[in-house]
Amino acid sequence: MYISVDDLKRHLNIDYDEDDQYLTDLIDAAESAIELYIQQPLSNLADDDGNLPSDLKMAVRILAGGFYANREPAAFAASSEIPYGLTFLLIQRRKLS
Repeated sequence: MYISVDDLKRHLNIDYDEDDQYLTDLIDAAESAIELYIQQPLSNLADDDGNLPSDLKMAVRILAGGFYANREPAAFAASSEIPYGLTFLLIQRRKLS
């Protein structure tokens, strides 16, 4: 995992521990989905200390946070994509060949 559960909890303003394992699963799912989207392992983009660039860490937070907030595929309210959101962070890292 490139971000910690505590990091994601700060991002989501969560101050309890009951969902820690679920958040761990969401981080793993987000990182896997990002790797598939950018068509390369995140490890290829990490520095020598194993840290991801800040844009990719934010992408993991945004995607995992979206999974946490929207646990089902159905939405009951009108929604729209936030400009300069997840796609903006990831498209520049996508490997096209």
